[in-house]
Amino acid sequence: MIERPRNSWFVDPNLPWQAKHAIRVGGVLGCVSAADAWGLPVPPGAGQRLHVAVAPGASHLRHDRDRTWEVKAGEDPEVELHWSALLRPAAGWRTALVDTLLQLLDCVPEEWFVAALDAALRRPREGEPILSHDDYESFTGLLPRRKQRLLRLVDPLAGSCLETLLRLGLERRAIGPLALQFSPDGRRFVDLLVGERLIVEADGEAFHDPAQDAVRDAFFRSLGYVVLRFTYDEIVFHLDEVVDRIADALSRV
Repeated sequence: MIERPRNSWFVDPNLPWQAKHAIRVGGVLGCVSAADAWGLPVPPGAGQRLHVAVAPGASHLRHDRDRTWEVKAGEDPEVELHWSALLRPAAGWRTALVDTLLQLLDCVPEEWFVAALDAALRRPREGEPILSHDDYESFTGLLPRRKQRLLRLVDPLAGSCLETLLRLGLERRAIGPLALQFSPDGRRFVDLLVGERLIVEADGEAFHDPAQDAVRDAFFRSLGYVVLRFTYDEIVFHLDEVVDRIADALSRV
C-alpha cells in the first residue's frame, strides 16, 4: 500500500504522521520536528507545532490536515514554516542533519541547542556519531559568527540532554571542576563528578531502575563519595534550584 498526502506525492504509510503532514503542507520536516525525528533532544512543548522546511518562493501550500485546503503562509496555526534553501539534499522526509541544526539555532534556547549538538556528536557504544566529522566541519563553517561561541560549550561525553543542562547550569555559576562520565573503578560510570567527592546523577524518564540506583549509590558512598540524584522535571523546569542544592552540598563535602 501507499498513501497520497498531497496530489502527485506518494509515501510509505508507515512514515511518522509528522512526516506525512509536512509533505502535505508542501515540504519536509525541519527544525525542531526534524531534530526530534533524528533522535536529538528538544525542549518540552516544542512539538506542539509542526516545523516544515519549504523552498524559498514555495507556493500552493496546503493545510497540514487537508490536502485540498490551500492556505497562505501563517494561516495554519499548527505549522511553523522555514523558508530556506537547503544546504544538503533532504534525507527523505526530513531535512539533513546540518540543515536541521542550523534551523534549530534560532528556534530553541541556547542550552537546548548545545544539548542537541552534544547528542549529534555523541559516539554510541557501537558505530559512529550521527553527525559525521565532515558534516560537523561544514556545520561549523556555516554557523553565524554571533553563535560561534556556542561551539566552546559542546561536550559529546554528555550521555543525555539532562547532563548537558546540568553541566551548563553549573558552568554558568563557575561551580567545579566538572568531570562527565567519571568512573572511580573503570567499570561503574556516573553522570557528573563535581569537585573531588560529589557525584551528581540525572535520572531521565527512560532506563531508570530505582533498585539498581540504590545499589550503585551504596557502592559510591562506600568509597567516600556523596551522591545527589535529580529527576527530569527538576533539571528541566527548576535548574536554578538544582544548582543551588549542588553548590550547597559541595560546600559541605
